[in-house]
Amino acid sequence: MRRRGVARLEKDKDSIGPVVSIIVPTYNSAKTLGSCLQSIRNQDYLSVELIVVDKYSGDNTRAIAESYGTTYLLRGVERSTQKNWGARCARGEFLYFVDSDFVLERTAVSKCVDVCRCYDGVSTINYSLGRGVWGKSIELKERFLADDPTIQTARFIRRSVFLKVGGFDEDLVIGEDLDLYRRLQESHFRVGESSAIEWHVGEPETFREIVARSLYYGRVVKKYLNKRGGFAVRQLSPLKPGLLLALIKTGSPYLPSLAIVDATRWMSSLLGLARSHPT
Repeated sequence: MRRRGVARLEKDKDSIGPVVSIIVPTYNSAKTLGSCLQSIRNQDYLSVELIVVDKYSGDNTRAIAESYGTTYLLRGVERSTQKNWGARCARGEFLYFVDSDFVLERTAVSKCVDVCRCYDGVSTINYSLGRGVWGKSIELKERFLADDPTIQTARFIRRSVFLKVGGFDEDLVIGEDLDLYRRLQESHFRVGESSAIEWHVGEPETFREIVARSLYYGRVVKKYLNKRGGFAVRQLSPLKPGLLLALIKTGSPYLPSLAIVDATRWMSSLLGLARSHPT
């Protein structure tokens, strides 16, 4: 572990409110990290500690992280491990896990703190911001998936509660946030809903990127499917009649391209799953 930079972004030492440790896992994230960290700097909530946990990036990720005065840590192997390490090193009462390709609205942290005063964890609203025809097609679908009750996450959580449930399952490469939400419910912790908005700006922009990402997810999803069984199938299934009807009602010009994107995603994911190693 190596610490670099300033451990916090407190704009006013006399600010009132519990410290929120924002943990950003990174790996070759130079393309989007600056926008992510700038949105955190712009928050109207002042008591913030900013931690970047990097998986030994080969690009300019470290320089960008340190330019924003973060606590910079090195850790692998996957993002569950990175986020757990960040949580162990954090000093905040609350933890907020923010992906390096997220941009937060200015009031995101303060909204989460307000709700979490009465809850153990808080779900946020995550929208996609796509570019080009493929990115815009994904953005259209993700707008409706944001309200899907089967795929909610609790990215904002009390640190004591996070540690009590054991953090993220480090055997999971994807689905670790969905699994954490489920374990919070199973342990009878209270998870509230906030109106805090996160924008996902890292959606694939080319057809090749869609195929590559879906193949990778297909290769690594088996452990989550094995752990969560039928519930995971319901979460990840493309067969959601309510969603399909809602999309059709929009009359969006991106519906044909979305159909191509979805078909490509699922064929690629299934191919990746078929090629994955037994677990």
